[in-house]
Amino acid sequence: MPMLSGRDALTRIDEALGDEQRRVEEVDRRIEEVSSQLLQLGRARVEDLRDLARLRVGLIAAGGLVSGLDEADRQVAALLASRPAAQAALEERIRANQRQQATLEAERRTQADALEAASDAVDAAEAKTQARLAAQPDYQAQQGRTRDAERVAQHAEDKARYSEQELDQKGRSYRDDPLFSYLWERGYGLPTYRALPLVRWLDGKVASLIGYAGARANFARLQEIPVRLREHANATRQRADAEIEALKALDEAGRKADGIPVLVRVREQERAMLETLDSRIEQAAGDHRRLLDEQAAFAAGEDPAYRKAVEYLASELQREDLQELRRDAQATPFPEDDVVIARLLDRERQEQALQATLAELKQATQQHLARLQQIESLRVDFKRRQYDRGDSVFSDGSLLGVMLSSFLNGLLDRDSLWRVFEQQQRYRPQRADPTFGSGAFGRGSVWGRGTTRGASTWGGGGFGGLGGGGRSGGFRTGGGF
Repeated sequence: MPMLSGRDALTRIDEALGDEQRRVEEVDRRIEEVSSQLLQLGRARVEDLRDLARLRVGLIAAGGLVSGLDEADRQVAALLASRPAAQAALEERIRANQRQQATLEAERRTQADALEAASDAVDAAEAKTQARLAAQPDYQAQQGRTRDAERVAQHAEDKARYSEQELDQKGRSYRDDPLFSYLWERGYGLPTYRALPLVRWLDGKVASLIGYAGARANFARLQEIPVRLREHANATRQRADAEIEALKALDEAGRKADGIPVLVRVREQERAMLETLDSRIEQAAGDHRRLLDEQAAFAAGEDPAYRKAVEYLASELQREDLQELRRDAQATPFPEDDVVIARLLDRERQEQALQATLAELKQATQQHLARLQQIESLRVDFKRRQYDRGDSVFSDGSLLGVMLSSFLNGLLDRDSLWRVFEQQQRYRPQRADPTFGSGAFGRGSVWGRGTTRGASTWGGGGFGGLGGGGRSGGFRTGGGF
C-alpha cells in the first residue's frame, strides 16, 4: 500500500483537471465541426433551390427567386464574417488566463515551500525548548503539582457527579410519595412550620403513620451531600486550573526565551501570503470556467452572429414561394428537377442526423463542464484544508488513483471522492509534542499545531450508600389522603 505525499496528491488532482479540460476542448471542437456542417448544409440547400429555380426559369417568379436566394447567401456570409476574429479573441483570452494560472501556481509552489520551511523552524525550536524545560527541576516540580491537582479535581468531580446521580435515583421514591411530599413542602418538623391547631394535629397523625421524622432526616442528608461534594469539586477544580495556568506560564516563558513567538509570526505571515495566492488562483479558475462556458456557446453556434445567420437562413428556406417551387418541381416529370429534389432530401436527412449528434455533444459538454467545476471545487477544498503540506500524506496512493479515475469516468460523485481523501489523509508526527506540559490537560496547547487532547479520567470509585433509618429499596408509603 504505497503512501502518497500531499504534494503528489495535489499533482494528481491537477492532472485530472487538465485531462477534463482537454476533454471539454475536444468536445467543443466536435460541436464546432458539426455546427459548421449544419450551416453549410443550409447554404447548400439554398444553392440547390437556386439551381431548381434556374431550371424552371420559364416561371415568372424564377428570376426573383434566384436574386432573393443570392441575397440570403450574401447576408449569411456577412454575418459569419466577424466570427473568426471574435473566436480568435476568445481563444487568446483563454490562453492568457491559462498563463496567469500557471504563473500563480508556480508562485504558490514557491510560497508553499516557504511556509513549510517556516513551520519546520517552529517545530524544531519547540522540540528544543521542550527538551530544555523537561530537564529543569522547577519545571518538573510544577508538572508534578499540576498532575496531582488535576487528579484530585477529577476524583472530586467523579464523586460529586455520582452523588448527584444517586440523589436523582434514590430521591425519586421520596418525591413520588404524596404524603411525604405534602409534609416536606409544608416544612413539617422544622422551626419554620406554621399551621392551625387542627391541621397541626392532623399533620402529626400523618407524620407518625409514615415515619416521617426518620425519612425527612434521610432525605435532607441525601440532598445536602451532593451540594457539599459539588462545592468541594469546584474548589479543587479552581486549584487545578491555577496549577495548569502556572505550568502554561512556564511554557510560554520558555517559548519566549527561545524566540518561538517571532518564528510563529513569520509562519503566520507566510500562511497569509499563501492564502492570498489561493484566493487569486480561485478567482482565475472562476474566470476560466466562464471563458470555457463562452467557448462552448461559441462552438455550439449560440453566439449572436451565428444565431442571426441561422435564423435568417431558416426564414428564407421557409418562404412560401420557395416551398411552392419545390412542390412544383416534385410534380413535374423532368429528370433534372428530380436530381435537385433528391439532393435536397439527402441534405435534410444529413441535417437530422447532425442535429441528433449535436444534441448528444452538447449534453456531453455540460457533463464535462460540471465535472470540471467539481474537480476545481475539490482542489480548492484540498488546499484550504492544507492537505498539500509537506507533512501531509495519504495512506494508499493506489486507491486515490483508482477513485480519481472512477470519478472522471462518471462512476463516483464528488462527495464520495472527497470522503476517500479525508479517510486516507494523515500527518507525519511532529518533533515537538503538542501534549507537552500544559497541553496534556485538555485545555488546548501552546505547542505545535495546537492539537488538544481530551480531559484525562482518573479512578475514584463510586460513593457508598447513605446510612440512617432509610427503608430497603427506598422510602415509599404508598398512602394518600
